[in-house]
Amino acid sequence: MTTAINPSQLWKKRLGDWVLNPYVGCEHGCFHCYCPAMPGVKFMNHGHSQREWGKYLYPKSGLVDALRDQLRNFTPDRAKRTEWGDGWILMSFLTDCYTPSEAKHKLTRQCLQLLLDAGHKVRVQTRSVLVERDFDLLAAHADRVLLGTSLPHLDDKLARALEPRAAAPSRRLRMLEKAAAAGIPVYVAVAPFLPFHDRDVLEGVLSKVLPLRPREIFCEVLNPKGDNLAMMEEALTSAFPEQAARLAAYSPEHWSKFTWSVLKHGLARSRRFIPWPDTQRQWRTHLPEASVSFLDRFLPPRELLAA
Repeated sequence: MTTAINPSQLWKKRLGDWVLNPYVGCEHGCFHCYCPAMPGVKFMNHGHSQREWGKYLYPKSGLVDALRDQLRNFTPDRAKRTEWGDGWILMSFLTDCYTPSEAKHKLTRQCLQLLLDAGHKVRVQTRSVLVERDFDLLAAHADRVLLGTSLPHLDDKLARALEPRAAAPSRRLRMLEKAAAAGIPVYVAVAPFLPFHDRDVLEGVLSKVLPLRPREIFCEVLNPKGDNLAMMEEALTSAFPEQAARLAAYSPEHWSKFTWSVLKHGLARSRRFIPWPDTQRQWRTHLPEASVSFLDRFLPPRELLAA
């Protein structure tokens, strides 16, 4: 039988110790997404390539019954808590738990209800406004939920090119505004922050989200994995040729320096800003020691990662 809640390495980014993915695949089809290059997708997606991301979705059969059975023993007191994760269950990482077909399948709603009734803390991450359907559950358990969305920028036209079937950034922002007004704690992921954007773009996002008093504002610079850079470049070539050219020059050294400069600026801008440097620390070979020391502060100690 399917195991519903699984241990997660996302504690390294302070997202939680556990993850629940109701689906394999995602219908949004974001070209920058590195999830289809991750083992948790590649080993369960029936052989689909990274370029087919967004064109397939497999609901997990038996998931709700498996979760109900698992929760008999998996109580909040028994949920593993690390120094960085604190026992949160993330919905979701390798899929969007509010992918459009969720309107029909309702796997996310059923799982969310079971988790909250059992007393667990749940962090919801989505690029979809379908989550508004479940504001009743989130508001009723506001002391144990966090609702977040990705807002790497506020350019709806650019988002349509790179995130063809996800809700526009302006609509996701309105969703967060509605959630905050309903008393639901919110957070924002400025991710992926794109290599052709600058501090003005970051400031534009922050100026819109800070009035919502988000619990956290995460930021991760675009992380090259698999074919995502090539797919983005192809998607941008006709409508955004200058941005496509900048992607073509996005070397590991450029990525490393960009990561340091963007995260350093964000941290100086707001106390709620939480840098998300690459957990494998691949920027170390391209940065001076002072920059490496700065980024190391936001990751678990290396001895903890090796434990």
